[in-house]
Amino acid sequence: MDKSLLPEALDRLKIGCDEAVLSRFYTYLGEIMLFNPSYKLVAQEDEDEIIIRHFIDCAAAVPYISSLSPGSVADVGTGAGFPGIVLAILMPGVEFTLVERMSRRVSFLRNVLARLGLDNVRIDSRDAKCVADTFDVVTARAFHPVYDCFDEMRRLVAPGGRMVLYKGPARNAEAELSILKKGHGVVDSEILSIDVPFLDEARSLLVLR
Repeated sequence: MDKSLLPEALDRLKIGCDEAVLSRFYTYLGEIMLFNPSYKLVAQEDEDEIIIRHFIDCAAAVPYISSLSPGSVADVGTGAGFPGIVLAILMPGVEFTLVERMSRRVSFLRNVLARLGLDNVRIDSRDAKCVADTFDVVTARAFHPVYDCFDEMRRLVAPGGRMVLYKGPARNAEAELSILKKGHGVVDSEILSIDVPFLDEARSLLVLR
């Protein structure tokens, strides 16, 4: 494992980190590597690839999400904790809820939270449509296309809040948004291109207000 990848990437993203933050990430990585063969948490088996494609990729949205000054964030369909756990490590003053209904993944998440000692994260093991709380920011990554989950997710957004959805190239986000608008009319939206250090692939955020 190249231990220069993560601190250099966070520095490029202007995200402060210390040894305690890095230690949490490496413990998280160790748990992924331990459980991945049986739980199939991520497609990648190489540690550096996981750091780039999951930790750094998720972290790239921190500057934008932080600019919203949220008190609470929900990560819908969090899976192995992406982006929720990554964001929670880097944004300790924000309360995070990880929404995940698959029992095996919930067991993994509980173990990770115990190992990391994160006290700003809770798990909601129900389907998103059963979650009654609302949040300042609702996010998702590698989830359904926005036109398939918009109604389900927008009910979780507090008044004045936003959905911040991780997407691939901006053109893909634009295509999803176009289909959404055909079914829902005018939607207050913005597509932000983001740079992910060490990843030679386009990434964007689809923001819905």
